[in-house]
Amino acid sequence: MQPKRLQITGSGFEAGLAFVSEHHLTFNGIAPVLEKLRQMLGVQHLIGCACSGAAGVPCKVEEGDSSLPVEVEGKPVISVGLLRSAGSTPFFVGEGQGDAELLRRKAADKTVRSMLLIADPFAEADRLLNNLDELFPDAVKAGGIAASLRVGSEERLSFTPSIAIASEGCKVRLHNQGVVGLLLEDMDIHTIVCQGCRGVGPVLRITSVDGIICRGIGGRPAQEALKLIFSAVDPDTRNKMMTNLTIGLGPNGESENSVGEGDWLIRNIGAGTAGGGLRIDDAEEGQPMRFHVRDSESAEGDLQLMMKRYRLERAFVRSAGEPMGCLMFTCIGRGKGLYQRQHVDCRAVVEVLQNSQEGAGEGPAQIAGFFANGEIGSPGLAMPDPKETLRSTSLHGFTAVFAMLVPVQK
Repeated sequence: MQPKRLQITGSGFEAGLAFVSEHHLTFNGIAPVLEKLRQMLGVQHLIGCACSGAAGVPCKVEEGDSSLPVEVEGKPVISVGLLRSAGSTPFFVGEGQGDAELLRRKAADKTVRSMLLIADPFAEADRLLNNLDELFPDAVKAGGIAASLRVGSEERLSFTPSIAIASEGCKVRLHNQGVVGLLLEDMDIHTIVCQGCRGVGPVLRITSVDGIICRGIGGRPAQEALKLIFSAVDPDTRNKMMTNLTIGLGPNGESENSVGEGDWLIRNIGAGTAGGGLRIDDAEEGQPMRFHVRDSESAEGDLQLMMKRYRLERAFVRSAGEPMGCLMFTCIGRGKGLYQRQHVDCRAVVEVLQNSQEGAGEGPAQIAGFFANGEIGSPGLAMPDPKETLRSTSLHGFTAVFAMLVPVQK
């Protein structure tokens, strides 16, 4: 089978993101590949990363082939998302280095509307995301964590940078222990975060926390509250709780009944403690919670629910606009391994895109993305809305984050 050549209509792109599988980066790393892509595509700024797999519309559709997006796992693949005009500025932020002055200046200008982010696998991503939220509290953010690039032998194993920025007229900037991204001034991002879970049992409130130990739930010891819920659910749910139990955390200060399906921040549950507690990251005293289970059926139901919610809620936000494409950041634990079939995540958004565009169904939905080692976005749905305060940007696992790209109407 002959390889397909890259087919791009036109040039003069302002910015883009490139997701390059590790198979292409064995010898020389990401820098030469990213710069070659930038030149071939005619793009001014291209940020990129290494990944284990990617998603997108095939660059050349043969007669009889589907124009639907595909997911490629564990094979050579390159996926690129291009923005012809987005008011974009590339940046890096990391340990003791980066474009701190640029970010402070842009934050003072208050012109940044959204951000696309790719984190290094060794970065302190949570801390860096908190810093970006403090600088740009109204900017919707989305992204994922790159794969690590190994070099050397098994006896002397080391790693080379797996995130980079290629800009016209400049040497490629390789980075590690940080985040590369695009600041967007003329493009909004709407995020749909699908965590692949469904709630079990009632919504309760966390009543006691000691560090990472959740000691009390609903006024009872945490393990006792879990046992009561476990004994009350049906046998099928009980089996799922034994193997795929997680916890959903709601915004602190919200009532137990105000957190909708899909709006929970999902976190894993560690081993119980001798005093009846449960090990849970990010739990805070007073916040609402609900136990959840994760499996293929729950994940597919969550996908359908969140896509329907997005279509409905976007209709009630006057400034929402129509998406012209989507960047998808999905966990390496999803894909075929979760659903036992391919392309489920990337095709869930096709109907949303086609229904948002004139001439629906006349061309392929514009989608690009990669399989990440962690996903970045605010829980639930997020879009710029002067009447709503954005939730903090979080790092997720086993999640699909869809960044809907919406041009700003000047």
